[in-house]
Amino acid sequence: MTEMLEGLIPEKFNPDDLDTYIDDIDDMSLDELEEQLPQAQEALETIESKLEELMGLRDAALVCAAAMSARLAALKQARGRAR
Repeated sequence: MTEMLEGLIPEKFNPDDLDTYIDDIDDMSLDELEEQLPQAQEALETIESKLEELMGLRDAALVCAAAMSARLAALKQARGRAR
């Protein structure tokens, strides 16, 4: 966890190493935890910001997929009438 807090989010974060980060937190003293709190909060804000960005991209992808589906249905219907 110390590495994650110092660099905010490691470039090659491996979720399988989460137990190591948790163990690092468990090994910290109260003073160390209090010292790392501002960096942890900043990391959390960064993660929340990225999550909001991803959610926006997901919403845009859903809208595009729905529009494409509606367009495809309209084209199929138009082709059916033309025959």
